[in-house]
Amino acid sequence: MKRFNTKNNPTRQHKKKNRYINQTSHLVKRGQFGLRSLSYKQVDITQINNIKKIIQKEIKVIEKKSSLGKIKVWFYMLPKNAVTKFSPETRMGKGKGAIVSHCCYIRPGQLLFELSNLPKLKSLELLSCVKSSLSFKTQSFFRFH
Repeated sequence: MKRFNTKNNPTRQHKKKNRYINQTSHLVKRGQFGLRSLSYKQVDITQINNIKKIIQKEIKVIEKKSSLGKIKVWFYMLPKNAVTKFSPETRMGKGKGAIVSHCCYIRPGQLLFELSNLPKLKSLELLSCVKSSLSFKTQSFFRFH
């Protein structure tokens, strides 16, 4: 059997991490306003739930004051990855550890959520309120017709 030369063989090299905007999920597709990330971050399920609560609370206040109807929200931060943990005294080996929580990994340019059926000033207020609660840099943007 032939041995691989790991120095010259590109199939055995580590893949490089792409550091560009995620081309599949960086545009507003459904709503009119959106929030996108500008950095890499691991967001825990508790942080995701807190962001959802803040958005829902602000939307309820805005819906009561205005007569625009229902405000739609599309949320794209879904906790897919399990976070495992061992106690610090554990020795090497013996498997991976129990699942503690879930998280999602965010890349630069990834869409966090979208909004529709909102006036521009109200959406800017809501997005700034959400931005202050996040632990990473974000950018608010609008759909151009």
